[in-house]
Amino acid sequence: MSEPRPKRILVVDDEEDVQVLVCRILRDAGFEVDSAPDGAAALERLAARRPDLVVLDLMMPGIDGWGVLERLRATPNPPPVVVLTARTDFGTFTRGVREGASAYVCKPFRFHELVATCQRLLLAAARSGVRHERRREERRLLMVEVEVLSQDSTPLALGHLANLSTGGAQVDLARALDPGDLVRVAFHIPSGTPLSLEGSVRWREAAGSGFGHGVAFLNLPAEAESRLHELLRPV
Repeated sequence: MSEPRPKRILVVDDEEDVQVLVCRILRDAGFEVDSAPDGAAALERLAARRPDLVVLDLMMPGIDGWGVLERLRATPNPPPVVVLTARTDFGTFTRGVREGASAYVCKPFRFHELVATCQRLLLAAARSGVRHERRREERRLLMVEVEVLSQDSTPLALGHLANLSTGGAQVDLARALDPGDLVRVAFHIPSGTPLSLEGSVRWREAAGSGFGHGVAFLNLPAEAESRLHELLRPV
């Protein structure tokens, strides 16, 4: 049986030093890597061959990262996008999520953080078609760090949000929670107030080295519901 091909990542950044460094880090992690110096070249490479994931700078001359995200939204089955940027304000993060970014890595970044984000996002993308029968609405692929707490605010586990909708989320944790557990999922937004959402664990499954959990949100206060809708509002 042939070995599975390595996942292919397109790195888009107009800073040559950053582009070379990111490409080397990802190649050393076992990925097949292509690169583009700006948005126009990125669109040409995307049209020629779809990558499994895009690492995208936002601020570039000509067609910038926002322009690339806009073009990707108009294509069927676009690859997930990791935004790599020095802009860490809440407005940039929210706009990036609304325009289709699935993860956010801030410059300067730690090597392992970039690699782990890409690995988790590719795993989540591969699982995104699973358990549609348990969802009331489609979820957006979104990879952010989360803390899961009990109803009395006792910390239970650290993990990652794999996807998100206004009605619920998939949360990946190292430890297993039981269906029926009542929890609070708090995730941190760059330069923004953490968003904390109450919910109930509906299902659990093995996921990588841990467990994936489906959490349905319950009794959201108006402010939290408004922030959630704003984050997921399409452009």
